[in-house]
Amino acid sequence: MSYCSNCGFPLPEGAEYCPNCGARVKKAPTFQQYPSASLGKIIQAGVLGAFISVMLSSLTSPEVQLYFIPSFISSILMIFLFRVKRLEEAVTIAFSVYLFADAILGGMIFGSLYIENISLSEAYRGYMLTFLDIATIVFNPVSALIAAYLGNKLLKSVGVKSEKQEKTDYRFKKEKEPGGVIYRTPIDQQAHKV
Repeated sequence: MSYCSNCGFPLPEGAEYCPNCGARVKKAPTFQQYPSASLGKIIQAGVLGAFISVMLSSLTSPEVQLYFIPSFISSILMIFLFRVKRLEEAVTIAFSVYLFADAILGGMIFGSLYIENISLSEAYRGYMLTFLDIATIVFNPVSALIAAYLGNKLLKSVGVKSEKQEKTDYRFKKEKEPGGVIYRTPIDQQAHKV
């Protein structure tokens, strides 16, 4: 139970003014807590995002290197579609999209090389790694964090707006009627007029 900071009177739940002295009640700031998503929902978003990432990678021509872009786009999409409001869950989904997409792509590439009995050196025919290849591999975790942050901010800016709460008017109006003085709030008066 909370008490009035002016007179110490016990305050009813949700009071904006003290019923004893009329002082405005100072409220501590409250932070909105979002319910946490289940582990199944996070894994489902990660796997679905990984399949979208693999699909985007496989639909582009082999000459074009997309690096982390398909996983980046699908991470933002999954965070938005699954309505993940907590940043730590958005980060988990983004990292799982990246991890599952790399695992699926690696399995497809190395599996097809194994089935066709082609050596890795023969498949890449003397391909030399470039600085861009190394930089994008190092940048992968950072891009996952950026995707989680952007997806979370996009959801909060476009997502469900908080509903405005109606404030109760605590001003009283004194009226004389037969039988004594009656105190009514403006809301009570509107109710009696209907």
